[in-house]
Amino acid sequence: MSLLAVQGGATGTGTVSLVAPVTNTNRTLTLPDESGALITSSGVPASNGEYRSMQVFTSSGTWTKPAGCVRIQVRLVGGGGGGGGSSGGSPGGGAGGGYAEELIDVTAVSTATVTIGAGGAGGGVDSNGTGGGTTSFGSLLSATGGSPGASASNGGAAGSGGIGSGGDINATGNDGGNRQSGFFGGGSMLGGGCKSTTGGGGTGGVFGGGGAGGAPTNQAGGAGAAGIVYVQEFY
Repeated sequence: MSLLAVQGGATGTGTVSLVAPVTNTNRTLTLPDESGALITSSGVPASNGEYRSMQVFTSSGTWTKPAGCVRIQVRLVGGGGGGGGSSGGSPGGGAGGGYAEELIDVTAVSTATVTIGAGGAGGGVDSNGTGGGTTSFGSLLSATGGSPGASASNGGAAGSGGIGSGGDINATGNDGGNRQSGFFGGGSMLGGGCKSTTGGGGTGGVFGGGGAGGAPTNQAGGAGAAGIVYVQEFY
């Protein structure tokens, strides 16, 4: 049988009391097999909000709650838009994906479907880029992808940033650049986009970054970068 040791400072004057119930029914105090754990009246270890683990998704999948996890902090970014292609003029850069962040109580949640938005394709020579995809965590929060840049012959308009929704914090990705600003790819909350190079539009360098427009003559636009979801887990 294990012994119950009550320890305290040698000079302490406080009293530690185990008070018996005022009934004729026996009561059991069950201690968790964990040093220093707090317990509730039911004998279950109480949550102290400690951050212990993280799951990162760069491709679609399923988040599964670890044993003992009670809350999660979810951050996600949509895919970046692709840059427009050039045929001698100035194409637009693709925009950055949106961002959303939320603290979620998962005591009644066991799994959630994670969808990662793809980066948009860069436009071929004299073609528009394509938009980035939407990233989501179940039905709780999501962020749309950045819209694409237009080709030079189609006006060279820059893409508009994706939009976060459903979170405690929601943010819009940066717009791409146009002829006046340099047809760069728009950035996401995780960093800046990219610039055009002599070989065509640069690819979105960070998660959710937009692809640059294909600035030199007869060059394709750069592809946007895919989104990401990362889940911090608290116990």
